Amino acid sequence: MKIAKFRLAVLPALLVALALATLSACGSSNSTGPGGQRNAPSSITVLADSSLKAAFTKLGNQFESQNPGSTVNFTYGSSAGLSQKAVAGDPGDVLATTDQQSMVAAQKVQLDSPSVFATQGSNQCQIVTLTQAKNTALANQFINLVMSQPGQDVLQKAGFGAP
Repeated sequence: MKIAKFRLAVLPALLVALALATLSACGSSNSTGPGGQRNAPSSITVLADSSLKAAFTKLGNQFESQNPGSTVNFTYGSSAGLSQKAVAGDPGDVLATTDQQSMVAAQKVQLDSPSVFATQGSNQCQIVTLTQAKNTALANQFINLVMSQPGQDVLQKAGFGAP
């Protein structure tokens, strides 16, 4: 009789504990966002030289239509100024400069090696994902678009030369 009473008292408590453990697993804070990164946002910020504005605006619109739910925000300015902002830790996922010196100045915040994506006169335009990127996968997708043939076509129509 004592065993039966014990079972009746313990069994409901075990069921409640099991239910609570299952529910707490559903609310885990380790959710995965776009790009396979933990809590990654669905938007990126591109720091780009002002001379790239027309081409990058078109590429940003194309990127957003190819990646529903994702947005590209741009901060335009001088390559040197944007490199300084990136080094200072200003929010940004991608840096695109129109001169090599600015890219070299931002070397310590570059996640990978910069890629030459176009030329402007004797200058090489370079692009790179930044270490402070909140979604490196989405940032790399944007860079891949810039480097792709459709991206190159947009850049050439805007007056940039081939890399």
